[in-house]
Amino acid sequence: MKQKNSPAENEIIAAEEAEDSSKGGEAFQKILLFMITVFLSTVAAYLYGRSWMELIGTAVLSACGAGMILFSIEKSRVLQLFLYDNERNLWRFTLLYCIFLLAALLCPLLPKAGWPYLAVFVGLMLFSNEVTGLAAGSSLLMISLLLQNEAEPVTFFVYFVGGMAGILLFSTINESFHIWLPVLLSLLLQFVCLCIPEVLYQQLPFYLPMLLVPAVNTVVCLILLLIILKFFSFTFIYKTRDIYMDINDPECPLLVELKNVSKPEYYHTIHTAYLCSRIALQLKLDDAVVKACAYYHKIGLLKGENNWENAEQILAGNQIPLRVRELLKQYLSPAEQLVDREVIVLLFADTVISSIDYLFSKDKNVQLDYQKLIQTIYKRKMESGILDHSEISLGDLQKMKQILVDERLYYDFLR
Repeated sequence: MKQKNSPAENEIIAAEEAEDSSKGGEAFQKILLFMITVFLSTVAAYLYGRSWMELIGTAVLSACGAGMILFSIEKSRVLQLFLYDNERNLWRFTLLYCIFLLAALLCPLLPKAGWPYLAVFVGLMLFSNEVTGLAAGSSLLMISLLLQNEAEPVTFFVYFVGGMAGILLFSTINESFHIWLPVLLSLLLQFVCLCIPEVLYQQLPFYLPMLLVPAVNTVVCLILLLIILKFFSFTFIYKTRDIYMDINDPECPLLVELKNVSKPEYYHTIHTAYLCSRIALQLKLDDAVVKACAYYHKIGLLKGENNWENAEQILAGNQIPLRVRELLKQYLSPAEQLVDREVIVLLFADTVISSIDYLFSKDKNVQLDYQKLIQTIYKRKMESGILDHSEISLGDLQKMKQILVDERLYYDFLR
């Protein structure tokens, strides 16, 4: 008689099956990306009336470009270089790439200054990473030029420089979603680049109609960028905010599990999160990220010792956002230096709560001079050198100290 699997074994089997299914889906997407690139590029070259030698050249070069993209995707997967949650959602990149491939095949029908490649580079980067976006955008640009009559090298470099600048500017986008400065700077730079061949290389007297096609291209890129960014916000930004709402709930299953393991440590994280949130808002940090760090900086206790190795397994297994994991690695790993401002906020909030808890555990009726206590904590931290490599300013440290001192009424609840 066949023995039934335990619930834990069933979970492991289900996880393995899901992983195998995911790998199969990714393999199909990669094959599709390669085949459709080579096939459509070659068919387009035939429809544009290219010779047989040019058809072969287009097929070979498009295959090289597609291979370069696939290599970048695989390297990013192995080294975990994908931005945001793109590793688990490669279909978004594949879909966007196919749309942009069709657009690249139609670009030769437009004036050379009218190709909206800024949006192509930025869109492909947002749904993969910087290197993959640059590789994919460059490959599509190469295909457009292969299909173009009398293609000029300057056309490639104009769009390549504009696309690379767009990738660098938009790679800084995070959950706060501050987009307008990257949008304006990238559009301005592309407009300047497009004007170089249209104005300087024409060897004609300047007249305003020369700027018409670059101006129209800039407007089209603006519209496409807004559409792409809207899609990006729905697939990542809003989703991430929902995740933070879930994990920053004190009744989150993971925190409830911590409460069952150690009530004192659970309440310690609650009080630490309160202080972190108050400080983060004043220092204009992302309070959701800082609160999450405070809630989960003791989560390693679920596996025994609260170290980074244990915490990493738990956080990764529960899909805690990457930014939170990076900050907690700084805080919990002895090999890491404390650099980010968010980590310094957690350090002081954690130390203040720990110190007050310890003193109250000795004598619940003791009257503490909170200002003197916090000044002592500050002095010791400054003298220890733990802040030597941090990005926090003296002004921020003073603001944080004042906030901690002003919370003296809250500390009485810790008795």
